[in-house]
Amino acid sequence: MAYSDLFSGNMYDFASPFTFSTQLNQIVTNLGVFRVEHHDVNSIALEKITDVKNLVAPEKMPYAQSDWNSAERPEFTNSLYQLKYTNSLNSVSSLDLAQFKARGVVDTADQITLAINDFSDAQYAQVSNTVEVDLVEALLGLRVNSQFAGQGDLDFLAGGSKTTYTMDISADANVFQQLSEIGRIQNVKLGSGLAQAKQGAVILASGKAAVALRYHPSVKDFMVYTLPLESGDNFYTRTKGANPGFETWTLNGVTVIDVTGYSLITDRIGVDSFVSIPLMAPESSAYVLHSGVGVRHATQGKGADLYHQYVIVDQRWGFPEVATECSYLPIVNVPQAIIFGTVSE
Repeated sequence: MAYSDLFSGNMYDFASPFTFSTQLNQIVTNLGVFRVEHHDVNSIALEKITDVKNLVAPEKMPYAQSDWNSAERPEFTNSLYQLKYTNSLNSVSSLDLAQFKARGVVDTADQITLAINDFSDAQYAQVSNTVEVDLVEALLGLRVNSQFAGQGDLDFLAGGSKTTYTMDISADANVFQQLSEIGRIQNVKLGSGLAQAKQGAVILASGKAAVALRYHPSVKDFMVYTLPLESGDNFYTRTKGANPGFETWTLNGVTVIDVTGYSLITDRIGVDSFVSIPLMAPESSAYVLHSGVGVRHATQGKGADLYHQYVIVDQRWGFPEVATECSYLPIVNVPQAIIFGTVSE
């Protein structure tokens, strides 16, 4: 749409806007580590198996009718939790409609639709960023902080310490051997039962740790001499990462993401450090994102969704409002199997 300047008489046309986005890179959300489990209330009881016996049935006499083995049931514990809650609300105003009209949208219904879409996108980004921050804190901080949930701050380590590992990145070191050692440590921490549900691992690395996992002599030689030159796993020729904005590659079945400079991650793992996260089968419930319902509207926001977004209309003035609600609680049941690493030269 062109318009004429009132004083100079010059004609101008609207150009497409350039947007400098500060949107979070939702790495943890995009990895799909957490299985989403929906609930129709925002208070949940989590049942956890605390002890599964490693049972062996001793040999018995075949004809002694009273001589039987018996199996022990697993031991359970129950805990009550309240989901965290966040929301966002925006009202479409006559000013919003005037802005779209100035851009050439003359139909009022179209103006309202565009305003609703803008608020919808902004609210989704706002609320999903909140969830991403808590997922990062749950996975890397091993805790969930809450001001209003009944349980308060939730510490998955229950006062214990994180599992740590120091990787040798000197010229003579073998990176692959140490990756295998990290995998064995994770299997021990998971236990023989849960280890069977392990489906690989992902490493988030920054600074010197990321450089070592890409350019260390033992890694470079392996990639150059044992893989085809155009292989997608060869990071020298890799042209597309799995996560936009971050270099991603695979080493010995382990996915590595370079998060150097991304403070949401590095503030929790360190500048020249890494974290190895075991990827688990969804049915293991190792990582669960519990999702509840909206509470501000009598009927809206009650479905099986993580984000509840709906539009309501002011019956007096006719202007709509866009609302987004989210009730959620991330749970990490294998905190000791997440290994936080540093490097030594």
